[in-house]
Amino acid sequence: MEKRRTRTSKDILWVFIMSIIAVLALGQMIALFVTGGRKSGNAQNTGITAEKTDNTAADTGTADNDTAGDAAQSAGAAVPAETEAVSEEVLFELETETEIETEWADQFADKPDIDPSEWMFILANPWNSIGEYAPELTQFRDVEIDYRIYDAMNAFVTDAEAQGLTVVMTSGYRGYDTQSWLFQRKVDQYGGDEETAATIVARPGTSEHQTGLAADITDNYYEYMNESLEETALYQWMSAHCHEYGFIVRFPKGRQDVTGIMFEPWHYRYVGKEAAAYIMEHDLTLEEFLSLYQDAG
Repeated sequence: MEKRRTRTSKDILWVFIMSIIAVLALGQMIALFVTGGRKSGNAQNTGITAEKTDNTAADTGTADNDTAGDAAQSAGAAVPAETEAVSEEVLFELETETEIETEWADQFADKPDIDPSEWMFILANPWNSIGEYAPELTQFRDVEIDYRIYDAMNAFVTDAEAQGLTVVMTSGYRGYDTQSWLFQRKVDQYGGDEETAATIVARPGTSEHQTGLAADITDNYYEYMNESLEETALYQWMSAHCHEYGFIVRFPKGRQDVTGIMFEPWHYRYVGKEAAAYIMEHDLTLEEFLSLYQDAG
């Protein structure tokens, strides 16, 4: 009987010990579970906080953008400093050019009272074509000219011959078709270079000769038709007196940038006595003379 009681006591003790261990293990598991839950909750809370922070930052950015937009809108027509500087520079240049043009025009306040639309002021140059214009012609010696300048040309040449000069009428009126042929021939001579050819022979429709108001006049004993003709007695007299008959040296020396044609000491153009006297006295080209009447015309 004693042995039976002893086993029972041991059994009870063992059960008690195991119970304590089980309780401790359960408590530890519960503690771990609770701790893990808290950490997860904190992490979720942290995520929510971060999201709120991001949203706040986005809202702040939107507010900043709205503020910037409002500032830009309130600025209205405000111009950057660089643009203002460029605008002022351009304006200054325009004002300067206008002043120069005004000063230049003021020098010719005494210009003659003429009508620039009259027939003797028809303008043919590289920038102004007269198309297939053809005047009424008359014969003068070996060339044709506009019948309206016959008397003036006859007096001019006759008086030159009275000075002992030998005058040759090299060229007068040239029609559109003739000018086309001459221009193409010069282009061929320069290997197809039309730009260079056009400084020597006018393109069809832009030639002074097509107006019938111009003529090439050379010395019978001077074989060269180039700038050296300037040194002849014929040119010296004719260029000094041409305005008395209503003619001008149409393509003066050093004015190719204005006329588009090189210096031609043999080429005379009729513009009437009053205009011719003014042009020659003030060393003007026909282009410059006519520009004095642009505002009025």
